[in-house]
Amino acid sequence: MLKFRQPRNAYDLLGLPWTASPVQIRARYRQLVRHYQKEAAIADLVKDERYRQWANSYLLLTGSERRDYDGRLRQTRGMEQPPDLLSQLSAPRRLLIEAEVAFVRRRLNEAAELIKEVVKQDNRNGDAYALLGDIYREQSNYQNALTMYNYAIQFDPNNRRYWQLLEEVSALREGRAISRRYSRERPTAFNRPASAWVGVGLALIFVELSLVYLQGRWGPAAFFNIPVNLIYAALGDGFLMGLVLAATAIIGPMDDELLWYQVAGMGTETTPLGVFIALPGIVFFWAAPIFYAFIGWLDDYFSLSVVISLLACALVTVSLGLLCPAESRTPVFLLAGDFVYFGFLWGWLVGSIRRRVFEH
Repeated sequence: MLKFRQPRNAYDLLGLPWTASPVQIRARYRQLVRHYQKEAAIADLVKDERYRQWANSYLLLTGSERRDYDGRLRQTRGMEQPPDLLSQLSAPRRLLIEAEVAFVRRRLNEAAELIKEVVKQDNRNGDAYALLGDIYREQSNYQNALTMYNYAIQFDPNNRRYWQLLEEVSALREGRAISRRYSRERPTAFNRPASAWVGVGLALIFVELSLVYLQGRWGPAAFFNIPVNLIYAALGDGFLMGLVLAATAIIGPMDDELLWYQVAGMGTETTPLGVFIALPGIVFFWAAPIFYAFIGWLDDYFSLSVVISLLACALVTVSLGLLCPAESRTPVFLLAGDFVYFGFLWGWLVGSIRRRVFEH
């Protein structure tokens, strides 16, 4: 089992970058909790040390204290564990945390009973009404869900997430497509403008034209009978694809996706996802998708950026294999992906740096 380092702060404990949005933080917390000690009673789970670390991190990073905490992390070089916020919660807030865990684990009736107890003690708790709305939504009871979300907005009208939930359940009740007005807080492949995809298309055309140009100009055989100019083309085309996909935000920043995202469940320590993707991909590219399928299943999470990067490199590799000399076809299909992916990672890195400069 790979063990790199102990989690140093709340972001490490959740396996998230410092740039994670509240939507990402909530999704990651729920993902971790969903299958952890699944048979345990909720009251027993909240006493578990590992769960408490996740919950304290979640409460800290979705609360008003996050800005101050980020400032302290910069002063301590990222080494400050989250405080024990769970023990400081009021009784209604603690019950609400337990209700959220029950909801995530699909124990809907148990979650609803806990929320009703919360409302008895604090009838102006917007989060309680919103979570009860989520339960009704899961049960396809859209009218009651709509009522609960309206209550949540009444008690906290400036909460952007409540308005998003209200919009979504209204669309579901009326059979309309869910609006993307609130759906994303960061760029993804699904909400990029047409110009971004035009750029990707042009990059693909350039890749194919470069391979056509190399016909008859492959040069002498080098690594495992792969022509030397084909190796240069693999590196260059991989770099171009990584650069364009990162710069257009089709894929997320490399540090968010590979360096800071930590794989949970690997002993007591956490391991950067890039160890399981980048290193195998450079050594033998076709091993990377296999490794990632296993890690994604283990971690109950798949990054769209990583999937797109692997598909793009596979496409370039297959193109190289189809257009290369017949006597080199087998080693090209097997090994050219190593060079493509190595170039892609460098392009991804440069494209991510470019985005960070413009974002800040």
